Amino acid sequence: MLLAATLTVVACTGIEDSAEVQPSNPEQEQLPVSFNAYVNRNTTRGGYAGSLDLATLQETGNGKANGFGVFAYYTDNHVYSQTSLPDFMYNQQVTCQSVSPSVWTYSPIKYWPNEKGSDGSHETDRLTFFAYAPYVEVNTTTGRVTDNSTTGIVALSRPIDSGDPYVRYFASLKPTEAVDLCWSSTNQLDKTKPTTNDKINFNFQHALAALNVQIDADVDVATHTESGNPLDANTRIYVRSITFQGFAEKGQLNLNNTNAIPLWNNLDCDCDLTSDPITIYDGRRDGREGVSPSLNERHTGLNPVIVQSGQYSLSTASTPVFTSTTPGVTNTKVNLFDVSTWPYADPANPTTTEIATALTAPIYVIPTNDPLYVTIVYDVETYDPKLVSQYLSDGMTHGSTIENCISAYIKPSGSTDPYTMKAGKQYTINLHLGMTSVKVEASVTPWPTDATSAEVEVPK
Repeated sequence: MLLAATLTVVACTGIEDSAEVQPSNPEQEQLPVSFNAYVNRNTTRGGYAGSLDLATLQETGNGKANGFGVFAYYTDNHVYSQTSLPDFMYNQQVTCQSVSPSVWTYSPIKYWPNEKGSDGSHETDRLTFFAYAPYVEVNTTTGRVTDNSTTGIVALSRPIDSGDPYVRYFASLKPTEAVDLCWSSTNQLDKTKPTTNDKINFNFQHALAALNVQIDADVDVATHTESGNPLDANTRIYVRSITFQGFAEKGQLNLNNTNAIPLWNNLDCDCDLTSDPITIYDGRRDGREGVSPSLNERHTGLNPVIVQSGQYSLSTASTPVFTSTTPGVTNTKVNLFDVSTWPYADPANPTTTEIATALTAPIYVIPTNDPLYVTIVYDVETYDPKLVSQYLSDGMTHGSTIENCISAYIKPSGSTDPYTMKAGKQYTINLHLGMTSVKVEASVTPWPTDATSAEVEVPK
C-alpha cells in the first residue's frame, strides 16, 4: 500500500470564499498549480537517520526531509522536447509548514497558463513536471549543492540546461551518512490546464538499493572461548580491505523515466552506468594489498573495531596475555561499515535496540546489471614472543601475520546465479571469517511499506 499526502497549494486572493466568485471568462481564471505526492514508508532516509514516511516528509529544517523538489517546463503550444528549459519551476521546494493541521505550500505560487498560444491562436498551452526527493538547495549557476556535500545528492542540472533534468549522486560508505534518492515515475508530460483544481500526481520510487554487510568469526577449530571469542587468546583477525563489484558508487539519475527501473547514466559519458570495483581499505599506508604505500588508501569506511589500530600491548599479569587496541573480528556479529558515530542517546550505554539498529544499518548504492562479487583481505595475527625476528603488522610486537585473500560471488541459497542488485530492495550479506576460509550467507528483501494509506488535504 502507498502512503499518500495530498499537497494542495492555493493563492491568497483577499476574498473569504473564492468559490463564490465566477470569472467573466473561465479561460482567464487564475488556477494555482498543486500537487499530490505518494511515497513508500521506507522510501528514503532523506539525509538523516530514519525512513521517510508521511510524518518525516512533513519535517523541515535541521537536516530533515525538507519535502521534495520540482522541475516544470512551459512549452507554450508545443510538446516537451530535449530543447525545453525548466522555465516554469526550477528545483521548486514543496514543504509541510504545519503538521497539525497539515499545511503544505511552496513559494512563489505558480498558475496554469490559459489555453491560448503566444502566437494568438487557441492552441493548447502545456506544462511538463518532474520531481525528486529529498529536496536539496543548489547554486543555480553551477547546480552544486550549497552545503558542498560530497556524498548523497551532490548536484542537479542547471536552469540553463535544456532537456531532461538530472540528479547527481555519490554514495557514502557510512550508514550514518547514507542518503537515499527517489524520483517520480509518474508520466507528467505535456499537461494542460485542468477544468478544476486537479493535482499533479508524483509517485516516488526508489532509485537505490540498500546494502547491509555483517561480519563475524567462524573459526574452523575452536580451542578457546574466552569472553565468547572462539579464537586463541593471543590471536586476532583484522580486516585489511574489502572490494565490492556489482554496484556503482556514483552516477547521474535521469528524472524523465516512467519505468520501475531507475535510469542511471555514467557521470563521464552519456551511457549506461556500469560497476567498477569499489575498495575500502583499513586506513594504514603500509604498502599492503599489492599497491604502493602512497596510493593504497581511500577513505576508510570499515568499522574501526575490526581494523588493527595502533601498537599492540601485553597485560601486566604474571603470565603475559596478548591484548590489542581493538578486538578485531570475533564471533560477535558487527556491521562491516563504520557505525562508530551511530546516534546513541547515551554512547557509553547504548540500548539493545540501538545496538541492533546499528548492526543492521545499511548504506545506499546505485544498482547495476552486474553480478554481486566480494573480495576480502584479512590478517590472522598471533602474538608469539619466540619469533624474535618476526613482527605483527604493527611492526613492533613479535608474532606471525598471515594474510588471506578470498573472493566469492554473492548468490541466493541453492542458486548458481549471483545476485544483481535492484532498486528498492535491501541486500543483507553475512561474512563469517575463518582461519583460511570465508562462509557467505545472503538474503534480499523489499523495503517494507505501510499496510494503510492516509490522505491530507489543505483547506483554502
